[in-house]
Amino acid sequence: MYNATYHPLEGELLKNILDNASPKEAARIKEQVTAATKGRIRNYRIEISENTWYDVKNGVVSGSSRQG
Repeated sequence: MYNATYHPLEGELLKNILDNASPKEAARIKEQVTAATKGRIRNYRIEISENTWYDVKNGVVSGSSRQG
């Protein structure tokens, strides 16, 4: 069943990502999450570098790659 409620990436889930990021990466993450939240985008990819990304599905990280 489809859940029509929008959930942004925030709170502990976002904090967990930011805790493992450099200051430069954290700024890039916040920028992308803010844009997705403002646009109420449910599914998106936070791209940090060519080999580092997080897939977000309705406020929950559903996949990631952190290589390099």
